[in-house]
Amino acid sequence: MEPFCEACRANFERDPGFFLGSIYFNYGLTALLVAVFYPILLFSGWGSPNALLAGCLAFCLAFPLWFFRYARSLWLGFDLYMDPRGPAPHRGSAGE
Repeated sequence: MEPFCEACRANFERDPGFFLGSIYFNYGLTALLVAVFYPILLFSGWGSPNALLAGCLAFCLAFPLWFFRYARSLWLGFDLYMDPRGPAPHRGSAGE
């Protein structure tokens, strides 16, 4: 991950553990999607309960791995929205 944004100079390097909060976005969206689509598919007769359960389990394992980087971006955007910070200081060459 880049240390700061080239366009707006926002600092991406935060305190250790800062991006731990992105788990809330990742887990929340995964749980929401399963909680909505499992009953819909089950009651529509799309598949057997065991097949749907296996599909949901596979989804719960694969989706968070794919959504990881987007969850981090959402967490960073949420933090910048709730706690705006000024641009990062310009990082010049080592001789400056």
